[in-house]
Amino acid sequence: MQPPSAASQQPQPSANNDNTISITLRSLKSPPLNLTLPSQSLATSIFELKQKVAKEIQRDSTDGIKILYQRKPCSDAKTVGEVVGEEGAKEVEFGVMVVGLSAAGPSAAGGEDVKMGGVEEGKGKVPAAQGQSGEEVLGSAEFWDDLKGWLMQRVRDEGKADEVWSLFKRGWDER
Repeated sequence: MQPPSAASQQPQPSANNDNTISITLRSLKSPPLNLTLPSQSLATSIFELKQKVAKEIQRDSTDGIKILYQRKPCSDAKTVGEVVGEEGAKEVEFGVMVVGLSAAGPSAAGGEDVKMGGVEEGKGKVPAAQGQSGEEVLGSAEFWDDLKGWLMQRVRDEGKADEVWSLFKRGWDER
């Protein structure tokens, strides 16, 4: 029996020969976002996607912007090709989560002034917290997803970030 020829061992070209992909960045929460980026290179980094989102929602930095693929945060250093695989897909959708927009208020996205409830001019009172707090927040999947994303950004090692996140989660669940 003869060994297979070198031509038969060559990787097959993908259906997407030009190594580009159409990317949709979608956020269902505030700010609503549905941004389509046609013909993006598979070598585009997740950080570059964050920069495009920041520009679209008129933010100066990418702080608080998380790119999600299949509901899991993506590391800034990874490329689109590494995240979705290079199987020849022609389009992909990423979720976008913008954390801390409420602190920046509508001015970050729309130019309106923000009024903080509970603050009296010159009195130095701290504004009252609004929205979920305490047990409600800690019981939400969004909190744990945010924590995981934050850990990945800070640790920059997906395995270690997952390990630390699991310790936090297990500790909270077992209390």
